[in-house]
Amino acid sequence: MDDPFAPPPPDRPPDEPRPAVPSAAPAERAGPAAVSAALPEAAADAGEAEPWTLRRIVHAKPFVPTVVVVSLVFIVLLSSRLAGRPPVVDAITPAAGKPGEVMIITGRWFGRERGEVRIAGISPTSSDYSEWTDARISVTIPEEAGSGLVHVVTSNGMSRGLLFINGDEIPVVASGPAKAGDPWVTSIQPLAARVGDTITISGMNFGLEKGGSEVYFAWTGGAGTGATVSSDLGQLAPARDYNLDYQSWSDREIVLRVPDGAASGNVLVTTDKGRSNSVYFETLAGAGLKFFTRPRTTTVQYGVSVYDVAASGGNTLFLWLPRVIQTPEQRKIQLVRQTPEPVVGEHNNVALFRLENLVRGDREDVVFGFMYERYQVETQVTAAKVPQTYAATADLAARFTAADALVPATAPEIVKAASTAAGAEKNPYLKARRIYDWMLGQISRAPTGRGTDAVAVLKAKRGDAFAYSSLFCALLRAAKVPSRMVAGALVGDTGQRTLPHYWDEFYIETIGWIPVDPLLGDEDLDVGLPADPEVERRTFYFGNLDNRHLTFSKGIDEVSRMAPDGRAVRRVDFPWLASVHEEAVGALTSWTTTFDGVEVTGVY
Repeated sequence: MDDPFAPPPPDRPPDEPRPAVPSAAPAERAGPAAVSAALPEAAADAGEAEPWTLRRIVHAKPFVPTVVVVSLVFIVLLSSRLAGRPPVVDAITPAAGKPGEVMIITGRWFGRERGEVRIAGISPTSSDYSEWTDARISVTIPEEAGSGLVHVVTSNGMSRGLLFINGDEIPVVASGPAKAGDPWVTSIQPLAARVGDTITISGMNFGLEKGGSEVYFAWTGGAGTGATVSSDLGQLAPARDYNLDYQSWSDREIVLRVPDGAASGNVLVTTDKGRSNSVYFETLAGAGLKFFTRPRTTTVQYGVSVYDVAASGGNTLFLWLPRVIQTPEQRKIQLVRQTPEPVVGEHNNVALFRLENLVRGDREDVVFGFMYERYQVETQVTAAKVPQTYAATADLAARFTAADALVPATAPEIVKAASTAAGAEKNPYLKARRIYDWMLGQISRAPTGRGTDAVAVLKAKRGDAFAYSSLFCALLRAAKVPSRMVAGALVGDTGQRTLPHYWDEFYIETIGWIPVDPLLGDEDLDVGLPADPEVERRTFYFGNLDNRHLTFSKGIDEVSRMAPDGRAVRRVDFPWLASVHEEAVGALTSWTTTFDGVEVTGVY
């Protein structure tokens, strides 16, 4: 390579002057870097370059090799930068576990060819990897791996690290509450169990009744580690009444099931007195795994309007309005607006409002506003490991295989159809899939009106979201697979009013509740399906759910009647499932109540 700053070659006398190149002088003084920086602009479109630019490049012959080399290096570096992105790790499951367990790593840009995982600086062997895709890795935790950061390394670089805690290194906590009256956990028996298994928490100051107290577990979708005591309960997974998790509650003992979405990590109890100490609990692997990805924070506003009132005297109208409930996939719930002030802020996932002394011409609006974080749900099930019976959750199975006001599971037509769809299959998970595929081959989408009976839908072979959900739930229950309808909305972008929507969940022991959206599995609706050409809608919406669903109720929310002589009303056109939506007391002859829809006021 010619160096423009080197001495003249021997075949030229030292005193011989160089050719004068005035226009190149600034570039010579600035050095090769300035030339290479100027080159792309000149070379971008040679046909439009000015004559002086071309003359400068042509006349400055000593600079040409340097410019070419520097430009080639720049192009190589730029192309290598754009060839691929370094991997990004979103979550690891489990975040706290033991060597020999399988770790699931989810994220982006892992590549199709296997790279390397480093767990606390230790690299697993080739035989430890059981899955490597662009978005997911399954690898067995090496025996020598301790606590530390987990990285994914590819030819494009190294990901950021997420903390993993070796369960064998969890310290034993000291005993004794910090102050009198605080709840305190002395033991958990057993210290390791699967989702759905019953455990007993012993201690003190839990309270004589559960009330608003809760038991929190580490959450499967946590990006950190369950071994760290989180000050944010929104990052934990509480046991829930609507899942029948709590079996009994006393001042010194709590009996409950390991809840859906629980991971290995610390367990704590909260009461109106405060929070307990945390005790490490290990959630054992079951027949599958559940992942929570692609969080989406949204603010919404919704409510009902009351008008067309006819009254002849004193009266009261009670309205039950749904809250945005906390679920494993719907978290960090914040109330941002409520008008008017409710009589009861929360009871079985709904709030009670009271409108008094309504008169003709009145119009009353009841409004709720919430901010929440919603995750996409993905499940990975090993069908061969699914328990064939519901021995550990017999009470739950009995509750969610029975007929109710919305699900005619014992109707002869439903029982016969379920038997036809399931065939001789005994595995609950495979049975649910057979029923799903059979049903989608039988009916198509068409407006039928809210509350259409599942038997009528089966005969008509058409229906809306409510019809799809009710029929699928009825068929599952008739086939002895515990299931429930879920009500809420499909959430669009800011400024849009959303669509009321219904879908389902069915229960598999050792995994928990598995989502299914029969309508979206059968229709091409844009609700944020992952932009992956290999994803097939019917396959995706069996066991998975996007982050555009907003949940108001899972199953029917049972609410208490307010007056012995009250006139209760259950609205089939409201997108939440409650035993009572309204109750009129006194001289209220008639009125109209409409649901105003869910408006998206912000997406973050």
